[in-house]
Amino acid sequence: MLTMAAKYVLRVVPESTASSITRALAARTRRPPVSSVEREAMDQASKLHYGEDGRNVAWAWGTGPLVIFAHGWSGCAAQMAPLALHVSKSGFRCVAIDVTGHGESPKKHTRWEYFLRDIAALSQSLAEDIYAYVGHSAGALTMMAARKLKGLHAQRYVCISAPSYPFPPIVAIQRILDPGPGVLERYKEYIAEQFETPWERLQSGCAYADAGPDMLLFYDETDRYVDHSEGDKIKGLCPGALLVKTRAYSHGKILGAPELGRAVAEFLKK
Repeated sequence: MLTMAAKYVLRVVPESTASSITRALAARTRRPPVSSVEREAMDQASKLHYGEDGRNVAWAWGTGPLVIFAHGWSGCAAQMAPLALHVSKSGFRCVAIDVTGHGESPKKHTRWEYFLRDIAALSQSLAEDIYAYVGHSAGALTMMAARKLKGLHAQRYVCISAPSYPFPPIVAIQRILDPGPGVLERYKEYIAEQFETPWERLQSGCAYADAGPDMLLFYDETDRYVDHSEGDKIKGLCPGALLVKTRAYSHGKILGAPELGRAVAEFLKK
């Protein structure tokens, strides 16, 4: 009902108003249910706070070189918890973030700039050299973009089902709301402003520049949200990157794939 009403409103209001409505609807996030496996992993974590007011939350496992885990849009730290726990058993201190609008962090909406800001804020609050970043979907894209935008650096990067540029919300808006082309162009500009990069340059995959052999790319060929060909595109931009594909998991279920756990642990231990 809400979607049908929104589609009607977008057709009859001025383009500027339609753009504001689209931004607000696209920014909403969901808190996914936590599975028993995720809960078991979360029960073994210690809770951390980060951000200016200390209200944002992250979770930590193990000791050793620091690895930061970033979930995707409408995801949460709990989704990354089983993988983080698994990697911690290989001798790493693993910290999974709840970005603003997700998990136990505040707000019911998010933005790309929140991902960029929060990943940087958590990284700085830990006051340690960061050995690796591991990100899923939007979390992977933003952690890679934050290298240039926020001055982040690590020795290894793992990108799981990552889009080469922030196109998934554009596709979702077209499918669900079907706004006019002017609204879509305004929304692209809005996203580009958050990345401080022209949309055309974002499309080129610039967030992944210079990662090369320091990066593991992991995709599933049955993913309907981010096509596995995105991995081939990013690998083409980053000579030497390792690309692994499975054919048994969805966009979200890939985080629980045993093949992923083995591949990440082996890549980080090199």
